[in-house]
Amino acid sequence: MAGPLLAVAAAALAAAQFETGRPIAEAWLAIAPLLGSLALRPLRTALLAGWTVLLGLGLALAGHGPAGRLVTQLGVLVLLACFAVANSVIRAAAQRRLGQARAVARVAQSALLREVPTSVAAARLASRYLSASAEARVGGDIVEVITGGASTRWLVGDTKGKGLPAVRLASVAATSFRDACAQPGLSLTEIARAVDLSVTRAAGPEDFVTAVFAELDPRGWLQLVVCGHPPPLRLSAGGELSPLAPRSFATPLGLHPDLHLSTFSVRTGDRLLFFTDGLLEARDRSGRLFSLDQQIDALCRPDLQAAADELLDRLRDHTRHRLDDDVAVLLADLTLTDPGHQRPALGEQPEAGASKQAA
Repeated sequence: MAGPLLAVAAAALAAAQFETGRPIAEAWLAIAPLLGSLALRPLRTALLAGWTVLLGLGLALAGHGPAGRLVTQLGVLVLLACFAVANSVIRAAAQRRLGQARAVARVAQSALLREVPTSVAAARLASRYLSASAEARVGGDIVEVITGGASTRWLVGDTKGKGLPAVRLASVAATSFRDACAQPGLSLTEIARAVDLSVTRAAGPEDFVTAVFAELDPRGWLQLVVCGHPPPLRLSAGGELSPLAPRSFATPLGLHPDLHLSTFSVRTGDRLLFFTDGLLEARDRSGRLFSLDQQIDALCRPDLQAAADELLDRLRDHTRHRLDDDVAVLLADLTLTDPGHQRPALGEQPEAGASKQAA
């Protein structure tokens, strides 16, 4: 609509100049198709350009000015009108190519970031992903959930850097995690070691992936292997938010981590929050960090999906929709079948102090 409206405005201006006896510059009518070429399709731009040329011709003939000046003005008008049509054609072709590239990127990204199930054994899940790039749906963060048997395993990770190299390394880590989980009998530590081996082979000299591997046993145990990643938070039924900090942290994947397994007792009604450091490092315009301690009321919402949405809405409001890093969030609402003091899955004993940390 902007192009036709501007053309009408330009025509009115030219007519007013003619009535007052002022010089008429028909070439200024080309402003309308030039601006229209930034938004209109080529055919509509051509129609608008043709209409302005005819309008300029009529105004020139009515002006009875010198023939040389009229020819010059009309020539400029025709030239600018043709340029507007050519610009619209080039812009439309570029948009088609960009649309095709985005479609390919969406397919590739969906292969990397598979849809997280909303319900698994002993838990309900909600996953969200915010990319720092406006043109991408995912980046270098990883959220992968594998279900099989009685237990559920998941990986939340963050690849160093941005762009295609980070996406490629994240894809290697996620694919390796899926393959390792498909092998029967592997413990969580062995799965983490397999992913580390794949990342080490694919990473450059300064590349790495921070990660937290988790396995939830319906009998009331949560096992973690933390590799240079922020530990998950547990929101108890009473509204207390506390980290599930392991006894020792390993270095990130790709940097030869010394892997340690930590086991925590969990209860029905506990809500677990796994996230990447983009959530912790998000700042507002004054430089203040996004505080998770102030988001307890959002995390406590009965509807898990609504809780995840509100958390990210508050993050967007805090940063004014300007993210410096990708953000991945996984919320798990535990619905354990028998949260008693039983032995953890795969024969692992709770580490010393683990029950105290989780209590």
